[in-house]
Amino acid sequence: MLGRPRWGRWVLVATVAVMLGCLTAAAGRDLCPRPEQPPLLVKVRYGDSLWTIARTYGDPDRDVRSVVAEIGRANEVDPARLQPGTVLVIPRECLKGHG
Repeated sequence: MLGRPRWGRWVLVATVAVMLGCLTAAAGRDLCPRPEQPPLLVKVRYGDSLWTIARTYGDPDRDVRSVVAEIGRANEVDPARLQPGTVLVIPRECLKGHG
């Protein structure tokens, strides 16, 4: 019986796998993308300020002032009138470990 040797199939499979890996790397995409991090909900406690909340939950690699500004914009809240019990949305772009 004439045909390809068995090792030929393995070479073909390995070649296709390498090509797919190269194409995926060139496209800059993972085969199994990570799910997006959802925004975080934080309930304001007595003594909290946007600054302390930004420092607690915000990305340490970002300027805390920009995180405070983003949290304020996202919640349309006046930092001087922040009340305990208010629930704030911390945008995912502001969170630790984002990116």
